[in-house]
Amino acid sequence: MSNGLLSEEDKKIIMSDYWSRLEDNVKLIYINKKDTSNCQYCDIIKQLYTELTGMSEKLSLEEYFYEELDNELIDRFKIKSAPVVIIQGKNKGLIKFYGIPSGMEFPSFIETIVKASKGETDLPEEIINEVTNIEKDVNIKVFVTPTCPYCPKMVSTSYMFAMLNEKIDAEAWESIEFPDIARDYGVHAVPKVVINDEVSWEGMVPPDYLLHNIYHAIGHEHEH
Repeated sequence: MSNGLLSEEDKKIIMSDYWSRLEDNVKLIYINKKDTSNCQYCDIIKQLYTELTGMSEKLSLEEYFYEELDNELIDRFKIKSAPVVIIQGKNKGLIKFYGIPSGMEFPSFIETIVKASKGETDLPEEIINEVTNIEKDVNIKVFVTPTCPYCPKMVSTSYMFAMLNEKIDAEAWESIEFPDIARDYGVHAVPKVVINDEVSWEGMVPPDYLLHNIYHAIGHEHEH
C-alpha cells in the first residue's frame, strides 16, 4: 500500500484523459467514519481521494467524521450515512457517492469530477431545459455494484440532472457496502433507481424516461 492505490499507469491515464480537461476548482468533501471497525473501505476511500486530488491544483479534499457532523452540514448535504463523498464544483444540485467508486464506477466517477469543473452535461437540449425548470425537491438514489456494466451510465445521468438544478439531490449507493439500506429499498438487481422514496425501478433508462419518472414522483404532468 505504500506506493498508493493508483499505479503510475493509472495516474498517467487520469492526468492525460481527465485532469487535463479540468477548468474550475472542484472540492471533494469526504465524510469518513471515526470508528472504522465496521467500515471495510473507509481508509482506502480516503487514500483514493487523497491521491486523486493530489494530482491537480484544481482539486481539493476536505474530510469530516460522520460521528462529529453538525446538523448544519447534515442538512446542507442531506447526509444519510457514511462513507460518502460530495462533489462540489459548478454543479447546482448535490452529487454524492456512498461507498467506494470502484470497478466499472471509477471512470464514470472521475468523469463526473471533470463535468463538475466545467458545469457541463452531455444531455439533449430539450432535456436540459426541462430539468432546469423543475421546481420541487427531487432525490434520486441509484444503487450500484462495482461489476454492473449498466450502473455507471444510470449514475451519470442522475448526476447530470443534479448538475443543472439546485433542487436535485443525486446519490449513488454501493449496495454491497450498505446492505441494510439496500434491503430497506428492496434492491434485488442493479442499477435500481428510487426517486423521492416513491417511484422506483430496476435497470438503466434513458434521460427522458428518468425525467418522466421524476415528474411522476413530484406529481407534475408531463407536457408531451
